[in-house]
Amino acid sequence: MQLTTLRRRTRAALVAAAAVSLLVLTACSGAGAAAPNAAPTDGTLTVGLLGDIGQPPDPDIYYANNGLAIVLNAYEGLVQYANDTEKVQIAPRLATSWQVSDDNTEYTFHLRKGVTFHDGTPFTSAAVQTAFDRRIAVKGGAAYMVEGVKSVATPDAQTAVVTLKSPNSAFLDYLASPFGPKMESPTALRAHAGSDDAQTWLQTHDAGTGPYEISAADPGSSWTMKRYDGYWGTKSPFTTIKLPIYSDVSALQLAFDRGDVSTIVAALPSSSLSKYQDSKQFSSAMLPTLQSALVTVNPTKSFFATKEARIAFLQSIDQKKMVQQVLGSRSEPATTLYAKGMLSDGSDKQETTYEPGAMKAYAKGLPAGTTMTIGYASGNTNAQQMANIQAAALQGLGIKATAKSYPTSQVFGWINDPTSGPDAFFDGNNGPDGGSPYMWGHVFWDKSGGINYFGCDVPAVDKTLDQALQTGDESLYGKAAQQYAATGCYYNLSYNKDWVVSQKWLTGVAAAHNIGANELDFSKLGLQK
Repeated sequence: MQLTTLRRRTRAALVAAAAVSLLVLTACSGAGAAAPNAAPTDGTLTVGLLGDIGQPPDPDIYYANNGLAIVLNAYEGLVQYANDTEKVQIAPRLATSWQVSDDNTEYTFHLRKGVTFHDGTPFTSAAVQTAFDRRIAVKGGAAYMVEGVKSVATPDAQTAVVTLKSPNSAFLDYLASPFGPKMESPTALRAHAGSDDAQTWLQTHDAGTGPYEISAADPGSSWTMKRYDGYWGTKSPFTTIKLPIYSDVSALQLAFDRGDVSTIVAALPSSSLSKYQDSKQFSSAMLPTLQSALVTVNPTKSFFATKEARIAFLQSIDQKKMVQQVLGSRSEPATTLYAKGMLSDGSDKQETTYEPGAMKAYAKGLPAGTTMTIGYASGNTNAQQMANIQAAALQGLGIKATAKSYPTSQVFGWINDPTSGPDAFFDGNNGPDGGSPYMWGHVFWDKSGGINYFGCDVPAVDKTLDQALQTGDESLYGKAAQQYAATGCYYNLSYNKDWVVSQKWLTGVAAAHNIGANELDFSKLGLQK
């Protein structure tokens, strides 16, 4: 089954783009006022967004990060990842339970009763087929998640039986993904279909069942959500959610310091850690994600033409020191080839260790004046620091190494001509669409996966991943990981966390967060009594 990821993770780039101004700001602003900012008395929670969300919050179109705050509070899927845990666990949402056939081709979902869409339409099994059909029709980046569906049977209003064209043990992860298919009101989709399957209408409206509904939209400036009082689940004391958009991180941070913003999710750079982590005025939480900092090596470049050269380069990276120096408490050195905890049997242990002597020995045999380029995405300060640190280490060995920035559009274009890219690339923060090891391995290791920038591809690995997808066999996933690691094209540098800062009076942050998304479920947030 082919899975292609074209998603641009815009949040990291936006954070880093304003880092210079923020460094000045943090140096001058100190720790802020001595007393905590007051809690709101009008039921309004203000969540600051850094930069425009980039796409309409249409669940079948949206495929970035910033706008998930809107999508995941307006819409719900059949399942989700469990909140407040470091482990990948499928949890109920609009389906209360499910059964999977032994061959992973039939998934039977028992649906929650008493659920209504925001337009009052009751949620029944008929909506499942409607949601899948629309996702295919609009052909967004995440359409692959339902392309394998053969049919949806609805024996009664509370039962949906999904039959797949071929075995897929990751199908529940597709549905649990923050980018997975969400249930949409068939009534609203018909009423506002227009000529584009309601895409125009859903640019500023929603058709979901979630705890909040879009009440005002000023794209590029702000969004407002109102609590849906017909919601089946927990109702937060916050009746209004305001999501103002800030063009730079310094302005966002000032608004937070003043108390104009209630919380910021994954939008502040590491340079602000010292200000907020031990603050008596603000709360700071480091929450688990599926994301990592990664290093990829370009085998089409003469410097890395051999496997031995690529492995020697990876061994020259002082992982522990680099992660601590650049990322601090937001991350920890990765010890596995997949995301943390993705395999339970330990078969994906990362064997690459810091051995500077390997590159030193290799460098002695190079012609004098040998050059190499280490790339990073433009504006990504963390990746820039990493690239600079590694370039300096190589310069000490007589190699003319330089760090160079590249715009995101160019980075994703290298797959068409890997020789146009740098020798190696530091990726400050990236991850898969979901928690299945297939979703990780395919996207980073298969040249059709979307984030295998230099097309370092091993057909045997692709085949093993496809076999593992059918059964979910962890030993096969471990085999694929070790086969790919042997190429020297890939290094999992760190396990990254979501850093959430909030006013002291805001409660429920950890309970509102799940490992699959850099956002919070607003319905689970509360006010300290």
